[in-house]
Amino acid sequence: MAKSLSKQEVLTAAREKLTALVAETGIFRDWTFGRETRGANAPDFVMELSGSFSNRVLLVEARTSGEPRLAREAANSLLVHMQHWSHAAPVFVAPYISEEAAGLCREKNIGYMDLAGNCRIVLDTLFINTRGHPNPYKNKRRLKSLVRPKSARILRVLLDNPRRHWQTRELAGEAGVSLGLVSNVKKILKDREWIDDRRQKIVLTRADALMAHWISADAAPGDQVFYYATSMDFLEAENSIINYCRQNGLECAFTGLTGAVHMASGIDYYRGIQAYIDGDFELSEKIAGLEKSDPDHANVTLIRPADPGVFYGARPVPPASRLRYSRPSEKTVKTIEAEIRVPMHVVCPVQVYYDLNVKLGQGRSEADKVFKQVIEPSW
Repeated sequence: MAKSLSKQEVLTAAREKLTALVAETGIFRDWTFGRETRGANAPDFVMELSGSFSNRVLLVEARTSGEPRLAREAANSLLVHMQHWSHAAPVFVAPYISEEAAGLCREKNIGYMDLAGNCRIVLDTLFINTRGHPNPYKNKRRLKSLVRPKSARILRVLLDNPRRHWQTRELAGEAGVSLGLVSNVKKILKDREWIDDRRQKIVLTRADALMAHWISADAAPGDQVFYYATSMDFLEAENSIINYCRQNGLECAFTGLTGAVHMASGIDYYRGIQAYIDGDFELSEKIAGLEKSDPDHANVTLIRPADPGVFYGARPVPPASRLRYSRPSEKTVKTIEAEIRVPMHVVCPVQVYYDLNVKLGQGRSEADKVFKQVIEPSW
């Protein structure tokens, strides 16, 4: 993990970077650093530039992170300071400034510079713009902590209820996690401006960004995956799995293509069965018609999840939806009626979407249909 810089370290490095930038332009013959004392609040430092044609001042506000929330905070502060300076240019400085934070600065006509080498500073006819430098200060552990099993419970609850306003205690109870974990996750989401927690409520504001981050991260280890092959039709195989779980007191919910086909239109008859089963099971010995297989030849994938949070928001499948995948030419009406009425549950849409993109690594086009038809309209 990259070392976090203190505010003083950021300020010291900022002076060095700005000195190098100004010297490289060759326009200003002299520069000095000082503190601005006008008003109760002041920028962290000012840089006065002297040149042959004009004198200019940079008002610099620094933060130890360039996350969007802190960039917005610094930009608003600089706009207040600008009321006292008619010939100054405001500049926000941080160890690394994300593209989202940089866009926010451009929108507010605030210059910016990070210690990685990215900057945009406008002074009269002088325009300094450098971008593309990677983030050497990236806190991978902090971002990865969002997708750990317990933290992912919070993301799942927020994404499955995107318009709901949550109190911290209420969200912790819904996700089945501690208040401390909710507070830690909330801070990360707030710094990235993916939530709004004003009025003592947590509200998801950037579901798209949160979902993109979740599926871009590697799947958390710990799931156990079992592969089977069956010659039964999928309706029969699903019912065999459901009945086995019911008899043995195991929680079961289908996911992946099996879930997607019951959520969105335009998805063909599924190419395999995928389901979560919580608890110990030995299906090869207990369920007729299922045989252990290797991944290349399996058409049934059963997952023992590392965390039961995957079952959050699981919902029943209407019998009419299952009827589409029966074989009417091979069965009596009475048999079909009995088969489609076996209670079946699928995990919530965001979990189906995540599994198709990350865990199962198949059905990306089906995942897109679930997203466009079910998930995105809920935002």
